[in-house]
Amino acid sequence: MLTACLVVGGLATPALAGLAAPAAPTGVNATNSVSSITLTWTQPATGVRPAHFRVYEAGVVVARNTTTRVTVRNLAFGSSHTYQVTAVDSSGQESPPSAPVTRSAFTGGPVACGITVPSGFASTEVTASSVSLSWSNAIPFYDMAGTIVVLENSTVILQTTLNSARIGGLAPSSTHTYQVARRDCTGGLHASAPLTVTTAPGDPQRPAPPTGTTVGARTNISIALSWTPLPSADPAVAYAVYEGGSAVTVTPSTSTVLSGLWRDTAHEYRVAAVDSAGNESALSAAAQASTQPCDSPLPRPVGLTARALSPSSVALSWTHIAQATSFTVLRLPPGAAPVSEVTVPGQSVMVTGLPSASTTRYAVVADTTGCGRSAASAPVTVTTAAGPAARPPRPADLRVVSSTPNFDFTGTVTLGWNQPSGSDPVVGYRLYEGATLFATSASTSLTLRLPGGPTHTISVAAVDPAGNESAQSVLLAFTVPFIPPP
Repeated sequence: MLTACLVVGGLATPALAGLAAPAAPTGVNATNSVSSITLTWTQPATGVRPAHFRVYEAGVVVARNTTTRVTVRNLAFGSSHTYQVTAVDSSGQESPPSAPVTRSAFTGGPVACGITVPSGFASTEVTASSVSLSWSNAIPFYDMAGTIVVLENSTVILQTTLNSARIGGLAPSSTHTYQVARRDCTGGLHASAPLTVTTAPGDPQRPAPPTGTTVGARTNISIALSWTPLPSADPAVAYAVYEGGSAVTVTPSTSTVLSGLWRDTAHEYRVAAVDSAGNESALSAAAQASTQPCDSPLPRPVGLTARALSPSSVALSWTHIAQATSFTVLRLPPGAAPVSEVTVPGQSVMVTGLPSASTTRYAVVADTTGCGRSAASAPVTVTTAAGPAARPPRPADLRVVSSTPNFDFTGTVTLGWNQPSGSDPVVGYRLYEGATLFATSASTSLTLRLPGGPTHTISVAAVDPAGNESAQSVLLAFTVPFIPPP
């Protein structure tokens, strides 16, 4: 195989000779809140197992994660976004992109509660003893997910959280009429059009269904299951474990370990007994479980870069393949313990107030909620340019003075801070969000009209006549208010 170049989202990624890229993610689904959109998807079992996933918007990576779910945060209220997801293996090979999905960051009333009829209801496999059904669980922004039920002849036979189901223990050459429905908050059902299925001809014998399906040990990538067989005139020779309408394993044993899963994901399994002719019993009751939430080990930040922008300032940026709560920048003094410089929510930061012609070594760690702290990134060393030694004092008491919502989904926010006196005069101020210049000001206050919804985490540095910056103030986080629709 020739070395190729995979073009994904406008970016080119070298493909290694002789190795296939991961399969493209499927079934991308989006749900929204006021200022965020959460995406979930399915990763096919075929192909190379990905190490992580990338979420693209207009050819730009906007999020990464090591499981089949990601939340894109700090979106403007009412803004529309179209995303695609790719899978990336440990060597950097990237899959083709998923089908696009579009969603708006929005909430408002009246909010429905499970009134959307499941769409795309179809049969995907029919045998002499069973049928697999599938549908779409996608819902509009104003509705809630509700509960999905499968009906036969208007009677509920199955309740699930998935988008497919397996019905077993059917008679050969028998005709069945199914519907799938969403249950609303009052118990009402919003059902699809009926679907009639006739099983194939075959042996009428069926084994007895297993009972007592139980979840055992769980890791971040596996779930153990066990069940109890029942005596039957038609003995079982194997057991098929189903997640929705798809068999995930077939085993002669009464237990199994389902591996190759993704961390922090919910699963719902049912088990069917299979006889020597391949006929299936009715399925067991569902066993629900989630994989453990933490990567083992936690991935560390990669690609740390440092750019000296002036005699006083350095911009740091890095990449992290998992969603983290925050990142802590460490300064690494020679022969001494690391010193925490700043903790930020994003993947870049501006370090200011540094001495001219000074050399500093940095590393970054990722902090998570419930999973601890990652190992440090590979270090990077940077030297500031030569220049004047004077620096203004660090601004103090950065605060929100006022915060007013507007009728056009924006908010007006006034910020203020204090400037201590010093020998190096101050001619202005720069406000930073990460390593990005957020705003400038000639005085110790600033009024901004911003899109409503996002939370901004900023700091302010004083600037002297030579353009050198003070150390930055303590970080301030604020959320831009807005007036939601009625």
